[in-house]
Amino acid sequence: MTAPRTAAPAALASLALMLAMSGCTPGEQLVPEKGAIVLATGSDLSSSGVRQDLIHDWERRTGRTVRIVNLPDTADGQRSQLLAAGQSGNGGYDVLNLDVAWTAEFAEAGVIRPWATSLDGDFLDSVAKTVEYDGKVWGVPFNTDAGLLYYRKDILRAYGHGAPSNWGELKDMATEVAQAYNREAARDAAAGHKKKRPTMYGMVAQLRPYEGLTVNTLESAWVNGGDPDATSFTKGEQVGALQQGIADLKLRLDSIMPHEATTMDETESRRWFADGRALFMRNWPVEYASVAEKLTPGEQFDVTQLPARPSDGKRMSVLGGQNLAISAGSTRPAGARSLIEALTGPGSERCLLERGFAATRDSAYREAATAPRCPLPPGGAERGEHGATGPEPRPDPRTLHEALMAAAPRPRSAHYQTFSKVVQIGVSAYLNGRGGTAIADRLARQADDALGGRGDQRTGRPADDG
Repeated sequence: MTAPRTAAPAALASLALMLAMSGCTPGEQLVPEKGAIVLATGSDLSSSGVRQDLIHDWERRTGRTVRIVNLPDTADGQRSQLLAAGQSGNGGYDVLNLDVAWTAEFAEAGVIRPWATSLDGDFLDSVAKTVEYDGKVWGVPFNTDAGLLYYRKDILRAYGHGAPSNWGELKDMATEVAQAYNREAARDAAAGHKKKRPTMYGMVAQLRPYEGLTVNTLESAWVNGGDPDATSFTKGEQVGALQQGIADLKLRLDSIMPHEATTMDETESRRWFADGRALFMRNWPVEYASVAEKLTPGEQFDVTQLPARPSDGKRMSVLGGQNLAISAGSTRPAGARSLIEALTGPGSERCLLERGFAATRDSAYREAATAPRCPLPPGGAERGEHGATGPEPRPDPRTLHEALMAAAPRPRSAHYQTFSKVVQIGVSAYLNGRGGTAIADRLARQADDALGGRGDQRTGRPADDG
């Protein structure tokens, strides 16, 4: 009778290991999984391209299937639907494709389950922070992003300039070159040249009151002494950073940007830049291929890190991207984990980099001979992310890697969405000239209230100033 007793601990250990690897908790019943893995995501993942190809590769290798549920096109719509489904328990989702800013909120809401193991050291440090909250890991980084400075290389060179090193230099350069360019264009038009050039502005960015405005505001605050890891905008070295950052945004808007920038998102600002109406643009790496496609043949652009802050030469950017997490209500956690591990493995991350995305693993940025091998067939690589022939145009991986190493996550708070709305409302009012500097002076305290959950959760407004 001793054999069964000695076998029991081993069986229990085996079961515990299976539970841990699948993401199950001891209270759940471990049964064979049935049905397709349901992945909830924005519409970009269901279109043809590298991420869809990686899913098909996993299906082929495992014999399992993935059913993609398309969420609304807007980030707010995606977040609301995922939260509502998760809290009601009626979503039926297994894997959630989440914006990097949502981790804390979804963890607090009980919509996602903790990732059962720690991340390996290959993930970029800044990127790994986006899945960490309250001492736990809640998912795996899928693809990432860092803000880049796009610039018209051909025009700057014609006037004796290269890329600017800091924001003050950018403003001076944009003013000088745009004015000279527009004078020359006016002379050409007066001389009867058939090709009329559009008015050139110094810069465009995403200043419409949405998440893009929050990102631009944070980057401007960090350049003015703000600390990305700080939890307050009203204490220590943070004092004044947000106010000065907002003031700098307005100065750039009033001096080198079109006022239409207050209505621009990533797509509209990219359209202005590609149409030859802006010398500089702050945008994400994912817009690179679209700019390359739209620019007139012979026109040249390039990208570099965002300009440095003069005090210490440090270049800083807000980190973007998406993470994959297992839904708390998943009935197929082992399959969900297997899919996530496949989509975020070293080879898959190399595929993402080769097809125009910013990879989350350091190994993906090695020289080709030492980098992980992309498991997708060469034929898919030739198709490109948008269905075009030839390789996908993309930023220099070295520039992208440097920008990611200098990037930082947005404030990791369960109340981040309230904070972002507060910033959008206050900064938009300031940029549009309603309320003057009093808005900027109030906003730091209102931002602290929002991050600490002291704002009005029903309306997204900050707590009363009284």
